[in-house]
Amino acid sequence: MRIGLLLELHAGDYDQPLPVPVVTEATMEAMIEEALVAERHGFHSVSVPDRHGRTECFFPGPFQVLTTLARETDRVALGSFTQVSTLMHPLLAAEMFSVIDNLSEGRLFTTLSRGYHEGYWKQFGIPRERLLGRFLEALAVIKESFKGERFDFEGKHFRVEQGLLVPQPYQPGGWPIWGGGNAVDAAIRRSADYGECWTCDDFPLRRDVWMRQSGLYRDRARELGKEPYVVLMRDGWVADRFEEAARVFGAHYAEEMRFYFRQGIFTHHPDFVDVQDITPERCAPHLIMGTPARCIEQLEMYHEDYGVDYVMWRCRMPRGPSLEQAREQVARFGEEVVGPIHRKYPAPAHPAIPPVCRW
Repeated sequence: MRIGLLLELHAGDYDQPLPVPVVTEATMEAMIEEALVAERHGFHSVSVPDRHGRTECFFPGPFQVLTTLARETDRVALGSFTQVSTLMHPLLAAEMFSVIDNLSEGRLFTTLSRGYHEGYWKQFGIPRERLLGRFLEALAVIKESFKGERFDFEGKHFRVEQGLLVPQPYQPGGWPIWGGGNAVDAAIRRSADYGECWTCDDFPLRRDVWMRQSGLYRDRARELGKEPYVVLMRDGWVADRFEEAARVFGAHYAEEMRFYFRQGIFTHHPDFVDVQDITPERCAPHLIMGTPARCIEQLEMYHEDYGVDYVMWRCRMPRGPSLEQAREQVARFGEEVVGPIHRKYPAPAHPAIPPVCRW
């Protein structure tokens, strides 16, 4: 089992005024430093989301920050979590990712998804019909580009005429592609078709639903001759006492989940049937939060009882805690939680993990 950091690229209130340049630069630097702290304190990876068109977003998309981190880090795996593959031409995305793979000397993985945020498609003038078709064509183009030859592609959504991916990936045959999607059964099974693993969001889990959904993925992966690998996103905070962690972090998490509930996304758990149900206390069982011992116990539970192989952990929501608190938290969580977990469990030896990062 391994633990990675999900670097939140939002900061501040939703729909805040456009930040002035001095604030933008300082916030970008603080986010980069948070990632560097994660490497220094033993996290296995740093991954970033895909964000656009929001005044609280300081890095649009994963490409710029991952390119920076490819030069500034030495050991951690670097990935998108996720890249919305329907927003741009896939060969252009492959070019930018390939630069990252080469600069990092083969530490890249990419989680690719269809996306869910309607505002992103509106911003770039992308038709919101047949998005699954766009996504599947994007995957086909990216995988074709890994072959190191010029190629043509004629799809309903994307065309390539004598295209060539330059530079080619540092990793022979291309970097690992991670699958996403746990809202519908078809997406879960599909992640095994195109990806080396299945990634899941940070919403509260029901054990019965989880076991059914993970079973769908595992069965499909094995049908295809693949070894299943499950990545779960979780949020949390480590502190001397559980009450302190809940006070500093829990309210921010609950506020974020209420946002997703209002968007109609967070609606699948019987303990949260109304927005008023989403409180720090009721969310606590679904977080990696509390004392170091409690956090380790929760991570072990997900690994041993739920079959999770990898956890992508986040400690900051857009509105808080602060960037300064997050850096301190990443250092402490790395020393007191990540370190013991990594020492207990063997290094990963799976195609989902870039070969140079199988430590």
